Amino acid sequence: MKKILIIGSNSDIAKELVKEKNYNFIKISSKDSNFNILDKLTFPKVDKIDGLVYFPGTINLKPFNNYKEQDFQFDYEVNVIGLINILQFYHKSFNINSSIVTISSIAASFGMPFHSSISMCKASVEALTKSLAAEWAPKIRLNCIAPSLVSSKLSERLINSESKIENIKQKHPLKNIGETNDISNIISFLLSDKAKWMTGQIIRVDGGLSYVR
Repeated sequence: MKKILIIGSNSDIAKELVKEKNYNFIKISSKDSNFNILDKLTFPKVDKIDGLVYFPGTINLKPFNNYKEQDFQFDYEVNVIGLINILQFYHKSFNINSSIVTISSIAASFGMPFHSSISMCKASVEALTKSLAAEWAPKIRLNCIAPSLVSSKLSERLINSESKIENIKQKHPLKNIGETNDISNIISFLLSDKAKWMTGQIIRVDGGLSYVR
């Protein structure tokens, strides 16, 4: 059974993923004592892993001129620096044919107002994923999922009324908001040997919003 390291296991998508019975999940989150994605000294040692998913992220939306420098810095630290730290720390722990899954956003490639901070961070995640897919092949595969809005704790303030929900639904060709299992199912596939000939891919799970009009 594949041993998969889950970083940010308190996220709703992570909780959905770990219901999968085909993997041995090792869960790590900020709720664990002393764990800090910005401090490698707090990372637990884990050997011989077959995959990793990095879930920590932010949704900090506001007009560009309302952002403070620390807003950009915080988003970048959570989404990018934390990911870099994790990948550097665990790189030598991966078995041959391991799979890493990162999480981006439709905002990285689809212009959206009030998304300037998160769009830059997630564009960096996509670029890093593709670069390391080239550098770490053929031992390790890296792929990235770029979802549109998914119903979760992280997004609850964006969908806390019927009018907001309906407005977001109407923006998507499939006229719905994503559920956590829409994302976890794709992650599970990418971790499996069914995706063994896929690396460096940005997979848009977004109700058709990126390409369909």
